[in-house]
This record gives sequence, C-alpha cells and structure tokens, in this order.
Amino acid sequence: MDMEFRFFIFSLMLIGFGNTLQQFSNQPEYTEVNPGQSVVLSCKVQDKGGQCIWQRDRRPIGMYAGKYEWAADRDSGDCSLRISNAKLDFDDGLWECQVTNSAIDVLDSLTSEPAQLVVRVPPQMVSIVYNGSHVERPGNITVQSDTNAMVQCVSAGANPVPNLRWFIGDEEISHNAYQMNSTMEGTSKSWIATSTLEFKIRRDQHNRILRCVSEHEALLEKKLETGIKLNVQYAPVVSLRTSLPADLEEGVDSASILCEADANPPATIIWRKVGSLEILGLQENLEFDPIDRNHAGSYTCEARNAIGSSELVESTVDVKYPPSDVLVFGANDGNLIVPVGGSTRLECQADAKPAPLFKWFQKTEDGMIPRGEGRFLVLSSMSYEYQGEYHCSASNIISNRERSAISSSISVKITGPPQFVPFTDQHVTVTKGEDAILRLAFCSNPKPSKITWQWGHITLEAGAGLQGRYVAEAIIKSKRANCYEARLRIQRTEQTDSRFFSLTVENEKGSDLSTLTLHVTESVSLAAVVGVIVACLMLLILVTLCLLYAFRSERCCFSSKGNLKSSSDIEKGKLDLSLSNGHNGKLSSTSSVSIDISKKKFSSGYVSTDEFYPSYTESIPVEESVENSSIKSGKASLQYADLQLPRASNNGSMRAKSNRQKHPDYGLPSVTPVPCSPKNDTMNITNGNWPIRNIVNV
Repeated sequence: MDMEFRFFIFSLMLIGFGNTLQQFSNQPEYTEVNPGQSVVLSCKVQDKGGQCIWQRDRRPIGMYAGKYEWAADRDSGDCSLRISNAKLDFDDGLWECQVTNSAIDVLDSLTSEPAQLVVRVPPQMVSIVYNGSHVERPGNITVQSDTNAMVQCVSAGANPVPNLRWFIGDEEISHNAYQMNSTMEGTSKSWIATSTLEFKIRRDQHNRILRCVSEHEALLEKKLETGIKLNVQYAPVVSLRTSLPADLEEGVDSASILCEADANPPATIIWRKVGSLEILGLQENLEFDPIDRNHAGSYTCEARNAIGSSELVESTVDVKYPPSDVLVFGANDGNLIVPVGGSTRLECQADAKPAPLFKWFQKTEDGMIPRGEGRFLVLSSMSYEYQGEYHCSASNIISNRERSAISSSISVKITGPPQFVPFTDQHVTVTKGEDAILRLAFCSNPKPSKITWQWGHITLEAGAGLQGRYVAEAIIKSKRANCYEARLRIQRTEQTDSRFFSLTVENEKGSDLSTLTLHVTESVSLAAVVGVIVACLMLLILVTLCLLYAFRSERCCFSSKGNLKSSSDIEKGKLDLSLSNGHNGKLSSTSSVSIDISKKKFSSGYVSTDEFYPSYTESIPVEESVENSSIKSGKASLQYADLQLPRASNNGSMRAKSNRQKHPDYGLPSVTPVPCSPKNDTMNITNGNWPIRNIVNV
C-alpha cells in the first residue's frame, strides 16, 4: 500500500513538470456605466487551456449577440466580456470570470474575485428639510443671528450614491456637514443620501440663499440642486449721518441729525441728550430749527427690536465756538496708503465760529515741516519722503483774540517699489589695506524681498554673510518708517576694488538700482618715507664721492704774474700777493672776501682769470689788518683744500688772458698758468695774501 501511494505522488509530479498551470494575468475590476451604454469587463488568462465562463451574482451568463459578447480572441487567453445596452435590472451586480480545467487530470480551474458593475441611475429629487419639514424652493427659513442651525438635504433614487455639497451663495460650507446613505425600500439598487449641516448663523447671511447640490455622473449637467432663503434676525446696529452747515450761527441756521438702524425685525429709534434721561424723539431725524446756543452738546441714538438693543452712538452740535475737535480726513474713504508717484487729498475740519484758518504740518523724525495752508492738502507725485504723521491746526479770532487747536495725527503711508534716499554720498575713498564700508539708504513698502550687491561679475545678496573679502550685511532699519540702510563691507581693500558698485532692491511692487564709486589709494607709510629719505641721502653721498674722485684724479696748478715770482718760491711758500680793496692796501678785521667757485667749462685746457677769480663769492673773514704782508707757509687762518681742475688738453700748457691784469672786484694780480708738477699741496688764504703752492698736473 505504501508503495502504491508513492507511485501516485510521483505520477502527479511528472504531470506537473510536464504541463504549465494556467493563471489570471488580469481580473475584472469595479466599473460604472450609464444606462444604454456599452462596457467591457476585462479578464485575461496566461497559458489558458480551459474554457471561459462568466457569471453575475453567482449565476452563469450565456453569450447573446448584441448583449453579451466576447470582446477578444479567447484562444489567445483574452476572456474579456462586452456588455451592450447596459440596464440596471439585468447588468448591475457582482461579475466573476471563470476558466475550466485545462485537462481532465489537471486541477487548475480559475475563478476571479467578484467585480462590481454599477449601472448608473441619476437622483430623482433633492430637497432641504428644516425642523422635520421639507422646504420647497423658493421658500425661506427664519433663524437668529449668532445661533447654531441644523438643516438636512435629502437626495433619492440614484445609483450609485450621489455626493451632496452645501453652499451659502458661492461660499462652500460642506466641511460643517456629514452624509449618510441607505437603499430605498423594496430595492437594493436605488439609494437615499442624507446630508446633515450644522452651522452658526451670521448677520451678514441675511437674505442669502442656502443651496444643496447633489452631484452624480448620470446627470446631464452632473448636478441637481435646490435652495432656500435665510431670514436672519439680528439686533439693531446704528450709524449717524449729520446734516450741518459748515458754520452754525445761533438763531440763523437749522440742523438735523439722522440715525439709521440696520435691524431685522425693524427697530425703534430713541434720542437722548448726554447727561439727561429725557427722550427727545422716536424718529430717525433729530432736528434743530432754528439752532441756538442751548442746542450745543452731544446727542445719543439707540435702536431696539425683539432681538435686542444697539450700542449708543453719539453726535455733537457746536455753535459759534473756538476751534475744537479738529479732525483730519483722508481721501478715498480714509484710505491713506498711497502708491509711489500717486496723490492723495487730506481734509481738515474743526468745530468753530467764525470759520477757522487751517495750516498743515508733517511730523518727521527731524521735526515738524510746514506743508501748506487751507482746508485741503493735496499731495501729488508722492515719494517716501511724504510718509509720516500729518497734523492740521485750526485757528480763528473771537473777540479779537486768536484761538487755535491742532488735530490728532493721521498717518500717510507710501507703498510701491523701492526708492533710494537722495543726497546720499556716492563716492567712498579709502587707503589700500583698510576696510571699506559702502552704505546706501533706501525706503521700501512692502519690505524688500531681495537686496543684491553687484560689481563686475560678482553678485551678493544682503545678509548672505562673508564671501571672500566681501561681507554683505543684513539691512538695518532706520528711524524713518519703512526705510533701511544696506552695507557692503570690503576687508583689506586692494587696488582692484576701485570700481563702481551697484545695489538693486526689489519688492513685490518693483525694484530700484543705485551705484556708488569706491576709490582705493596707495598708502604712504612712515617706513617708506624714511626709506626714501635714506636712499636720497645715500645717493647724494655717492654722487659727492664720485665728483671728489673725479676732481682729485685731474688736478692743476696756477702761478701769479708780477708778485708770483717763481716756481721755487711757490714751493717754498715765499710768494706774497698784495690785495687792494680800496683801503690803501689794508684789510681791516671786519673786511671779508667773497669767493664762489661756480661750475665753469674749461676750454682748450686753459684757465683764465676771468673764469677763475670772478667765481669767488664766498665770504672769507679777515682777522687782522695787513699791509703788503706776506703769506707764510703753514700760517693761514682759513684754508681751502685741494682745488681740483680738469685735465688740460694741451699737455698741461695754460695761458692767461693779456687784457685782464687784476680782478675787477678784489684787485688781485694776474695769474699766469704754470705747468703742473708732481707735487700736491693746498692753497691757503690768510689776511688777504694768496700763496699758491705746488699746483701739480697729474
């Protein structure tokens, strides 16, 4: 027995390995169809070997031409079913796709999951139920303001269930509702949908339409709706309208005050004067004809109905009174938010008799600015500088005395694209290496959405922080309303930072751009100045040494005619030169000789007295009186060392001019050039005697 069971199992395994079992690749799904239309229920089988069968609500369905037909080639495994002329009674239900065994000995039959086919039927009606009663259109319901109301919407006869939505006017309030669904009695394929709405009644909903909309795909317009009017009852709300001349003159003018009450049901008006319980009237109008001084004061209006009472509203009547209660009104119903470039008109009113004189002032952070005179102030082409608080002063003269009063402030706000504050310094100069701070002030309302610094190919938003050496700081709010300051900090400036920088400010209204220039100058440090001075001194010393070296390398000697006796005398220092300066050959202790060795050119290797002696302008003091004294070697009181002259081009030969025997200024004797000798010595000048010794040609 055990052997036979094993053989049976082995046979089943062989059959399984030899044949692939069929299986679903696609099963039918939930589907909706309108009556009379066609629909295809999809069913596909992989490795199909059996026969396809369909059943509805677990009952087999045969194929009928024009009603139930195969939608594709079954041999390929597509068992999809086409249903034509769909009807609620025949086709609505749960459909299953089945496939028989692929072989008698293979247990691979298939049955799909049931899929709902819904044949749509539009709703037959929709109505609103309030307090258990259907309210037919265009009926209304009465509700009280600030209370909760509950209404229902019923839609019946539809398949599938419709979707119910609530509206007051065009405002949807479905979030305050919940929907419940049930089948109609006697059928399982027609539904009743009930939506219950609970909401709070508001005063502004009076006389508006409450609508219920039933949405369904089978409807031509996809929806069916009904509506009722809301009769909202609420307590009175009153407002005052005055009919008063600009000036009320006692015994001449009349006045009336109108009290209007907004109420449902209508309200009764009650007038009283402040400080008294006496009822002055029950009508809307309170009249004064003619007006007198006793009518001056404040009056209250109150309205009452079955729901409640209004708040008290008050009106004041003034008769020939100095300016008081000075008020400022803005154009456009008090809307004082003016766009950039726009205009507005302010009006000043005051209770006074006679008519007051009006003056306008704008209060800014810098103080009060006069803006004009007259009852109306017209501001046009407005920029942010017009933004601020405005005051009106009213003054008149009563009994030859000036009376004045100032209104409370009214705020004027400017809105629009950003604007840069004018007169901002557009040039910044810093020294190289220092930090530079670029500042631009601007105003913007609404607040700027984007603030961008730009230079070259670099763009940096304000508040972005550090980028290299550049820091775009967050904008700073200034004391002026809606005005700011943007700063760009440049650390350790370089010469390449000398350029234009632009700032673009954007908000939702527009944008504006401004530029400024940064100049970076080279710094001159103390070390650099000292270095330049030292370099100049060293260069001067070097040039001086070079000149001394050049003069020393080519030295020449001179001898004097007349008193200059011979070269041997020159060598021994025994030659006397007498100087005559107009004092009979005597030099006093206070006399001086000026010697100036100027830069002269020596031509042809000769030096003349015209070229040599006149160049002496340096003051040489003479210490004692001398008359025809001799200059002895080694006894000079003032010494000029090493007079250097250029090398002569004629082998040392030098000649003096014959037409000049004495120096015109000093009375010096003529000097005859002598050949240079190998010796080197100095020329000493003492007490007017000029010994010239050993002028050597090298």
